[in-house]
Amino acid sequence: METRIVPYWFLIFTIGFGWFSLAPLVPVLENYFNVPLSSILFIISSYGYSMAILGLLAGFLSAKFTTRSVLLISSVLSFIGLLGRALSNGFPTFFLFAIVASVAYPLAVAPVGSIARSMFKGRASTIVGVSVGILFIGMALGSFFSPSIFSFIGLRGTLMLSAILALIALVLIIPSLRNYPSDYERSLKGSFTPGMIKNWYVGLAVASISVMLGSIASTVLQIHGVITPLAVSMGGFLTGLSFLGSGLGAIILPSLLENRLRLGLILTGVLTFLSSIISAVSISFTVNFPLIALGYFLFGFFGNAYWSMAMASTTLYVNDPGKAGFATSMYSVITNVGVSIIPVTVGVLFSDNSTIVDGVVIVVIIELIAGLLSFFLKS
Repeated sequence: METRIVPYWFLIFTIGFGWFSLAPLVPVLENYFNVPLSSILFIISSYGYSMAILGLLAGFLSAKFTTRSVLLISSVLSFIGLLGRALSNGFPTFFLFAIVASVAYPLAVAPVGSIARSMFKGRASTIVGVSVGILFIGMALGSFFSPSIFSFIGLRGTLMLSAILALIALVLIIPSLRNYPSDYERSLKGSFTPGMIKNWYVGLAVASISVMLGSIASTVLQIHGVITPLAVSMGGFLTGLSFLGSGLGAIILPSLLENRLRLGLILTGVLTFLSSIISAVSISFTVNFPLIALGYFLFGFFGNAYWSMAMASTTLYVNDPGKAGFATSMYSVITNVGVSIIPVTVGVLFSDNSTIVDGVVIVVIIELIAGLLSFFLKS
């Protein structure tokens, strides 16, 4: 694998780390800023809003100009946002800089199709999978380690660590920008076909439920009677385990099934549905921690592999790297509409025993439809 893509991978790793280092600290942030659960979930979901609003712009800029300018802007905004977030004393300022940091996400991830198609011809599925996988590895490590980091250096120190990683990413990405290609067609004509809509639903279903499960873990454990410090720690572990599975699934399965995409889509689609049942039911109705952990890991492993292959499938509708970047941008935008809406709307159903059954039913229906669509995606 060429080393010129490593700074890009480190950038998206730091974005994932900064994003989901917040998830297990949701109860802490609620108390620190004296705001309701929905306000903190909104900040976590803001990455989805940013993708929904700016993803097409990122793909357009990448296709019409170069990925270089897009990646530079992403790196700068990530550092500024995460630094400002760490230095904030009040919720309005924290909210503002968190939004700035979230803008780096679509700018870095949306044009991944162009990078994969132009730098690694014939291996687009593998490169998309590895890139998305590294994002989720960052999310996993953020979730795993933020409770421990918080216990040692407090909330501000935990947030500052993300800013330091973003600074390193900025330093690494600047000298590497000249390595990214810019010699592909600039026309966007033919970037969309109606068949892509099936892929969009799959991405929306998997990404939104994955983020939702990670966001609610600590809160649901508290409902089951787990004390707050332990709930934060266990929630961080579960969320991290889910995203570790996501990273490994996206890295391993698309590369193994590069030349058997149809089989891979169907296999991961069905297993994503089954694992969604395990994860949603176990976290909602049991305190069987090994079972909950298994469900979270399996849903991450199969779900994000499915998500990655469905994204790679969208590039099969176009014939040029520039258009491939815009195709994956459209996929990212539509799928992240779910990330911006479902954790806030469906996630709150898991905060009360009287509505938790409704939440489980909705999750199962969403993933059932996504699993059935695996038989009809372009391969």
